[in-house]
Amino acid sequence: MIKFAIIIREHIKLLLHPVIINAFVFYQNDKRIKHENWGDDINYYFLREIIKQPVTLFNRTSLAFRLKLRNYLVIGSTIDMLCTQNTEVWGAGIIDGDKPLRVKPKKVYAVRGPLSRKKLLAEGVNCPEIYGDPAMLLPLYYRPNRNKRYQYGIISHVSNQAIIENLHLNGKPLNEHKNVQIIHMGRYAHWHDIIDQICECEAILSSSLHGLIMAEAYRIPNVWLEFGRPLIGGHFKFHDFFLSIHRDRESPVMIEGQEIPLEVIAFKLSEWKRGSIDLNLLMNACPFRLRKAEYSL
Repeated sequence: MIKFAIIIREHIKLLLHPVIINAFVFYQNDKRIKHENWGDDINYYFLREIIKQPVTLFNRTSLAFRLKLRNYLVIGSTIDMLCTQNTEVWGAGIIDGDKPLRVKPKKVYAVRGPLSRKKLLAEGVNCPEIYGDPAMLLPLYYRPNRNKRYQYGIISHVSNQAIIENLHLNGKPLNEHKNVQIIHMGRYAHWHDIIDQICECEAILSSSLHGLIMAEAYRIPNVWLEFGRPLIGGHFKFHDFFLSIHRDRESPVMIEGQEIPLEVIAFKLSEWKRGSIDLNLLMNACPFRLRKAEYSL
């Protein structure tokens, strides 16, 4: 009886003609989204606020698997990991440019950056020259009114968050500095919280790609960090994004010990110039209807 009720509920969902988002977004036992990685989670939280149709997650609708329904990759480095035979891409990217695609997307409207496009073209996938991580559209829909409270906001990828807890600045632990905010991409109450925290900082130091993307989107100077070993796929996704905004960077600032090299950080910040990208192209390429933006570009 319970199984039958679940099937009926899924049929009703599909009758609403939802946009089916394929992403690394997972649920807890209480049916709420588990806050593991903000950069993945906004595939649900942000998109359901800007898309006019209902939004549902591919991994929460078993009928979508069985019926092989059309699904979308939007935010994240997921093209080479989550593609199915009926996947369409609007803004997602590739995580590793050296490995062949396991499954090729059915259609591509836009990709995160030119490196993802180059890889898709090499694999025989038609890909227009339209770039942009859709998370860059966030300032069109949400602009927090926050005062600058911190000199630095420090963000790590969720896989090396523990390293940050042991870092020092001027010989003192980060959490003892009143002008430093440690931003956890896997720890937030409301998804707006991460943006609020980023916007409270004069500069962002981040090993998380979406930490850097949000800093660029909200026009905050930022420095690319790396803690120890490179992430999965190395630097591919970072260069892919930087090239999309016409501001590629040679390499990250390596944090190998416990001390953040302030002189290097200061030099990188002095070199920083905001990137540029025509987000109108990305929005015009969107395969589903977007709500009217509240703010201008």
